[in-house]
Amino acid sequence: MIQRIKKALKVVILLVLFVLIVYFSFRNSLLEWGIAKGEGVISEKTGAALTIRSGRFTGFSTISLEDILLVPVSGDTIIKADSVRFTLSGWKFLTGTIRINDLFSSNVVINLSCHDSICNYSSLINHEKVSAGQTGTNYSLLFRRMLDRLFNLAPQSASLHNISLLYRNDSIYRKLTILEFKSNEDSLAGIAVEDRNNEKWLCNGKFSQSKHTLNLNVYPADGSNASLPLTKEIFGLTVRFDTVNIALNSYNWHSDNFSTEGKFSVKSLVVFHQRIAEDTVKIPSASFNFIFHAGKKYLEVDSTSEAMISNILIHPYLWYSTDSSKIYALKIKTEKLAANDFFASLPEGMFDEVRDLGADGTLSYSLDFRLDSGKPDSLIFESGLRKEKFRLKKFGSANILKMNGEFMQSVYEHDKLVRIFPVGPSNEYYTPLDKISPEFINSVLTSEDGSFLFHNGFNEDAFRKSIVANFKAGKFVRGGSTISMQLVKNVFLTRKKTVARKAEEALLVWLIENNRLYTKERMLEVYLNIIELGPDVYGIGEASEFYFNKKPSEINLPEGIFLASLLPRPKWFKYSFDAEGNLKPYLADYYRIVSDFMLRKNLITAEEHDQLLPHVVLSGPARDMIILKDTVPEEGEIPLMQGN
Repeated sequence: MIQRIKKALKVVILLVLFVLIVYFSFRNSLLEWGIAKGEGVISEKTGAALTIRSGRFTGFSTISLEDILLVPVSGDTIIKADSVRFTLSGWKFLTGTIRINDLFSSNVVINLSCHDSICNYSSLINHEKVSAGQTGTNYSLLFRRMLDRLFNLAPQSASLHNISLLYRNDSIYRKLTILEFKSNEDSLAGIAVEDRNNEKWLCNGKFSQSKHTLNLNVYPADGSNASLPLTKEIFGLTVRFDTVNIALNSYNWHSDNFSTEGKFSVKSLVVFHQRIAEDTVKIPSASFNFIFHAGKKYLEVDSTSEAMISNILIHPYLWYSTDSSKIYALKIKTEKLAANDFFASLPEGMFDEVRDLGADGTLSYSLDFRLDSGKPDSLIFESGLRKEKFRLKKFGSANILKMNGEFMQSVYEHDKLVRIFPVGPSNEYYTPLDKISPEFINSVLTSEDGSFLFHNGFNEDAFRKSIVANFKAGKFVRGGSTISMQLVKNVFLTRKKTVARKAEEALLVWLIENNRLYTKERMLEVYLNIIELGPDVYGIGEASEFYFNKKPSEINLPEGIFLASLLPRPKWFKYSFDAEGNLKPYLADYYRIVSDFMLRKNLITAEEHDQLLPHVVLSGPARDMIILKDTVPEEGEIPLMQGN
């Protein structure tokens, strides 16, 4: 037995020696082959040229690379590094997996530059887009490979010095330098500086390569009011915060099912982007605890995930599937919250008209959205803010009751104030509802919001039809705004198309309609007295005189339908007539559609419907402003049927 053991040991020793001899004899050749292979793969997939002047082993499994360059087909060099030294995991390497245990690097420059809209990194991004959009993508495998590579190539032990990120875009130049970054089994820490304002950023936390976990904190040094570098230059987005925490609590993959969970949180978040809001948006605290799943053909954010914005607790659910057709689903549900806390938790800069409202009771919100691209007509859309024992007590600075009396209306065009006029008896053109022609009222209601008198501010059926129509067309072809929404937008808010304005518009409409702050008749009266109906023409009082030299009560059916057709584009009236002064043919279709609806709703008689002609005679100042020529209507010239 002892002899057999000795022989076995000799065989093992000889085998190890043989492997070591082969390894040391051929490792440099293998390294050269690996470098050449890597250069070829990069060139094939991106078109960029990767060159490494020299590579050598400096230890048993430590590799040192010198003078590394990544040069695109056109444009400046993307990456330039003096030296990179790393240690491979021997056992992982033998199984075909590249895992970096230690990384040491200094004097690396990553350069992203654009000139005349041509960027040196375009080929890299375009390749990623093509790859991500390939049919038959296995999402579970995609995420597993992505995180495997991330954790394998992110070393447990690292020491980085003087790593610079340059961003150039014509006249814009910014530089972010990682002065130092170190990580080991117990912690990680780093410091970076943005050269323009000398703003410093720190990070710390923990990272485990073997357990696949990460807990990272990022924050500005010395509690400064620093903006996140490069976001403004690249995305037009200004971001500031006290601390951001990103945590990933491992991930699993089994039988084409990938899952992971983690957390994202931020304190004292300050954001500005012209598409988000006119003003800076401030959120004291926000967090997102997520559970994420991916299968071969689906992505899912689990409904047990939780998001928190100040005191508002949100349960989100997201689903995306590419099985037989693309399916998009989103569900949002908030926990009941005291109304005062709900209003106070809304982001500052987004809901300033309502943040200081006072109320009793509780509020909660829910959304259910599902769109199957193969069957868009089956769209599910249900949205609602629910109240319990809700009662407004204090209106704060919102002044949302101002329409109950005379008020001043401000009109803006391209963000410039162009006119202020009173909405009430002191205005000679102001017209009470009972003095406005029913033909005009019914024409507006039919074309803009057929169920205005019956809904609570939102017409979900019209909104669903709008989403379906726009999805089928691949562009905006139909609106879904109600008269209530248009009224709130014009009276209380700016005309800027931002996320904040649309969200605040919806909340104000809900508050007004669900708490009966105004009667429907009063809302319609104000709406008809402020709507734009021509160049510097606002309200039916001015419009009836401008077009027909009549009083609002004298408008007949053809004239009422004509005026209603102007609402989507009030200044286009001058292009509505041909060389003979008749309405263009496309408006005949509009007259037919509107009158058909009016007949169906018994707003006009069959005789009025049959005798209706798309013909009006301008007798007011508008007559001298029309352009008499035969032209084909441009796309979008035909008025939108909002409510129908």
